[in-house]
Amino acid sequence: MESQVTWMAENGCTLQLQGLEAQFSDNALERAIVMHGANYVSNASIKALGRLGRSWGCPAVRLEIAKELIDNIKENRFVFIYYPDREWLRDSKYLHCSP
Repeated sequence: MESQVTWMAENGCTLQLQGLEAQFSDNALERAIVMHGANYVSNASIKALGRLGRSWGCPAVRLEIAKELIDNIKENRFVFIYYPDREWLRDSKYLHCSP
């Protein structure tokens, strides 16, 4: 796997994500799915909204930890992101250890 691309953006350190599972996450690059810091990932946001803030599908983390977290996972690491999609739960090669 190639090194992942990182850059500084409006929300601080950002990591480009590459989906690995065909027909489920393999279009992450085209969809511009990135891990990034976000000010809405905070206790203040929970207090104001009654819930954690939401991104448009990107894994967002606290601004205070974004750079350190991204620096630790950007080189040849995997992030497991889960959504309870019935088709994926049934067919995922990673969940069922299929080659």
